[in-house]
Amino acid sequence: MPTGGTIAAIGSPAGQSTRAIIRISGSDARACIQSLTTLENPTRGIHRARFTLDQHQSLPCMLIWFDGPKSYTGEDVAELIVVGNPTLLERVLDKIFESPAIRRAEPGEFSARAYLNNRLSLAQAEGVALRIAAVGDEALSAANHLLDGSQGEQCKAWAEELALLLALVESGVDFTDQDDVVPIPPGDLLNRLNSLSAQLQSEVGNETGSALRTSNPEVVLCGQPNAGKSALFNALLGVHRSVVSDRAGTTRDAIGESMELERDIPGAGTITLTDLAGLGDSAVDPLDEIAQQRSREHLKSADALIWCDPSGRFEDREHLASLDKPIIRVRTKADLVIDTQIQPNAISVCALDGHRVDVLKRAIADAVTNRKDLGVGAFVPRHRRAIADAIRGIGHATQWVDPDARSLDAPELVASGLRDALNALGELTGEITPDDVLGRVFATFCVGK
Repeated sequence: MPTGGTIAAIGSPAGQSTRAIIRISGSDARACIQSLTTLENPTRGIHRARFTLDQHQSLPCMLIWFDGPKSYTGEDVAELIVVGNPTLLERVLDKIFESPAIRRAEPGEFSARAYLNNRLSLAQAEGVALRIAAVGDEALSAANHLLDGSQGEQCKAWAEELALLLALVESGVDFTDQDDVVPIPPGDLLNRLNSLSAQLQSEVGNETGSALRTSNPEVVLCGQPNAGKSALFNALLGVHRSVVSDRAGTTRDAIGESMELERDIPGAGTITLTDLAGLGDSAVDPLDEIAQQRSREHLKSADALIWCDPSGRFEDREHLASLDKPIIRVRTKADLVIDTQIQPNAISVCALDGHRVDVLKRAIADAVTNRKDLGVGAFVPRHRRAIADAIRGIGHATQWVDPDARSLDAPELVASGLRDALNALGELTGEITPDDVLGRVFATFCVGK
């Protein structure tokens, strides 16, 4: 990412709007404003001005001026507030770029300059990106933890615990020939490492991949083919979105739609409701086999499951019983008479007339509201990768710890795993910052931020 010169970009969301912001930052910002507006010497604060488009046209605008280093980027910064017409904004930018000293900003370059000029820490810069992209209270809370520094303090506490345990293990290496010297009993070491690993795991939750997590909680409808999932999907949404048929295997791919629980349950927010292909004991054809495999992948990433079973028995199936996440058991097709007793914790629902659909919505809201494992690491890819690496390092260490032994049999191997974990956390505490980290962080920003 280039960091020199004076940069400019649109700093407000794309599209038509009443007002929009064009941001300029750098040593030539003052000269630009002096040459293109009616302000001869802008001072800190808000000013009325006219922006010169050509010899015959000028545009009324508001100008907010910030003197460096007391600005967001640490440089002289001008923010032009003009009419939010996209065509007009491009004309203003083209006029600004007539100066060879000013170029178009790269994605995240304003915040990158703030970091390089010590106006933001790296974690705070990530907090800015997360706050911009946040959808939902969980993502906003995670962004606030980055911006106020509390996440950094938590990472330091984890690193200090790891460093202490590593020191105790390494000190034991020096006394392997002395049975009476045990810096830390293996049982105590294992308990502390397991506790630390659990804390780290709660920070990343069940998220995988490298995409920034900003989506709403996903709740999926699952169960055997022809279990009434699609009909219930339509009933919950209040629209005919998914095809309903008595023929098994009608749903071939995952169908997701936003569902506003807020309308029925104040404070519940919005979820993504997903209708999955049925999971049978065997596939009816090769296409159905692919559909079932995709359904299993969705089950792993979902935040909560609605297990549909018209029989009400909910016989444990391996792919569902092994998942550690909220499962709402729903006896579908409640209008049909059955000769078996349904599980006491199941909700009987009829999609045809909406019987107890409101009760199911409340259960969904409770399941997603009580979600755990939503720390910063569940949203920010760099944190997720580093914490996952730390968890792996701890796992490598614990496999060499026998809690019933008097001392460690292989302290060198335990120490090696702990060093790997500590190095991973070092990327978050700032002690270890690879050069490519900066590029990964600021590449997630949009232009003008």
